[in-house]
Amino acid sequence: MRSSKRYFALLFLLFALAFAGVNQTNYVQAKETTQKICLYLGQKITLADLPEGEVVLSKEHVVEVSANKVVTTIGAGTVTISVKTKAETVDYAEIEVKKNEILSDLSFNRQSFAAHPLGGGSFQLPIPQFESMTCVWQARTPETATVTQEGIITPVCAGFAEFSVTVTDSYGGVYSFVLGVEILQPQFTIQKQNLAKGCQTTLLLESVAGNPVVYQTRDTSIVSIVSYNQAGVVVKAKKVGSTTVVAQVDGVQTECVITVTNPKIKKAYGFYQKKKKLAVKVTGLNAESRPLFRSSDVKVAVVTASGKVTTKKYGSAVISCEVDGKTINYYLAVSTKTAVRAMRYGYKQIGKKKYSQARRMDKNYYDCSSFVYRTYRAVGRYLVCKTSWAPVAADIGHYYVRKGKCIKAKKNYSEKKMRPGDLICFGGSKAKKNGRYKRIYHIAIYIGNGKTMESSSTYNNVVIRDRGVFKKSEIPVVVRP
Repeated sequence: MRSSKRYFALLFLLFALAFAGVNQTNYVQAKETTQKICLYLGQKITLADLPEGEVVLSKEHVVEVSANKVVTTIGAGTVTISVKTKAETVDYAEIEVKKNEILSDLSFNRQSFAAHPLGGGSFQLPIPQFESMTCVWQARTPETATVTQEGIITPVCAGFAEFSVTVTDSYGGVYSFVLGVEILQPQFTIQKQNLAKGCQTTLLLESVAGNPVVYQTRDTSIVSIVSYNQAGVVVKAKKVGSTTVVAQVDGVQTECVITVTNPKIKKAYGFYQKKKKLAVKVTGLNAESRPLFRSSDVKVAVVTASGKVTTKKYGSAVISCEVDGKTINYYLAVSTKTAVRAMRYGYKQIGKKKYSQARRMDKNYYDCSSFVYRTYRAVGRYLVCKTSWAPVAADIGHYYVRKGKCIKAKKNYSEKKMRPGDLICFGGSKAKKNGRYKRIYHIAIYIGNGKTMESSSTYNNVVIRDRGVFKKSEIPVVVRP
C-alpha cells in the first residue's frame, strides 16, 4: 500500500514538470544577434528579417511596429524590440531615436526677434532652419498680424503677434513652435501739451523699431527744435500760440500739439502782517493749465490748491506756482504793521529813483542810508532822530546796537531770527577803514527769503538783491528799528 502511494506521487510530479515545459517560453537574450539602430524622430524603417511572433517593446512612446514590420519613430529615446514565440523571447534590435538637431535646439520667445514697425510692410521672421523644411503656419492673434503659408507676416495693428508653426523635416519628424513678434506703432507719449514761453520740454517717442527719425515743427516762430535723437525731441516755446511737432519714422507720422502760454504773477513780492488772507493770481494761462501751489515754509504761510494764502507768523516764505513747465515764485514777507508799510513804500520806489550821495534827500534820488531813513519816515517811524537830513548807515546801526535792538550771530545770521523790515549794515574788519562804527559803509532793508531792498550805487537805482547767506564777517550789525 505504501509503495503504491509513492508510485502515484512520482507520476504526478512527472506530469507537472511536463505541463510546465509545454506552457513556459524560454527567454533568450542573444546579445550577439541584437542589432543597434539609430533613427531620427519621424523616420521609418522596415525590419524585413524580423522573426515571426509577438513583438514586445521595452519602452512605450518611442517607436511603433506595424504588422508588416514597419517601425515608425514617435518619440526620442532608446527602446529594445523583442520577439516572443512559444519557445522563447529573443531581443531583436535596440533602437535609439534622436530629435532633429537643427530643430530641437531652437528656442523662441519675445526677445528672439526684433520688433517690426506697423508701417514697415510685410516681412518674414529670420529662421534659416525652416528653409528646407515643410512648414504650416497659423496666426494665433490675427487681429494683430496675419501670416501666409509661406511665412509672410502682415501687420494689422500695434501689439504682440503670435504664430504657431508646424515643421516637418526630411525624415518626417514633426515639430511645433509658437513664435511671437512685437508690432510697433511709433508715437509721442503725449499728443498735446501746454508749455510756458521760454521753457523747454522733451517729447518722448515710444515703440520705435530703430530706424532714423525726422522731426519738424509746423511753426518755428512759436516752437523751435533744440535737439533730438531716436528717443525724442527737445523743443522750446518762443511765443504765445499753438503749433504741431511732427515725427516721421518707420513709415508712420505722429504728432504732438504744443500750446505756448505766458504765465505771470503781477507782483513778485508781497508784504503782510500775521493772520492775513490773500490770493496769488497767475495770469496768461488757458483752460488746460494746471497750476500747482506750494509754500516753502508752512509755519509762516499756507497756500491752497487755488492759490489762496493765509499768513501765520513773522518770517518769510516763497509761494511757488508750477504751471506749464515753468515755476513762478511769489516772495512773501510777514512782519509788523510798521515794517510791512515801510517795505510796501520802498517796493514802490524800485526802478524809479537814481542813486546820488550829493542829492540823497532830493525827490528823485537816494543813497543807501537816505533810502532806508526816508522809507521808514514815510510810515511815521524816524530812525535815530527826527531830521531833514538822513543819518549815515554807521550811525543808524550804532544807534540801535546801543538800544539793544540787534540780532546776534556767531558766523552767519539765521534768517529764522531775522524779521522782514530789519536793517542790514555792511562793513566789518575786512572792509576799508572809513573811521565809522565797525567800518559800516552800506545799509539795506531785509525783506525775507535771503533778499534785500536797497538803493545801490552799482545799479544806480533802488533794487532788490538776492544776498543768499548773511555772513557775520561782512555784516557786523543787523538791527531792528
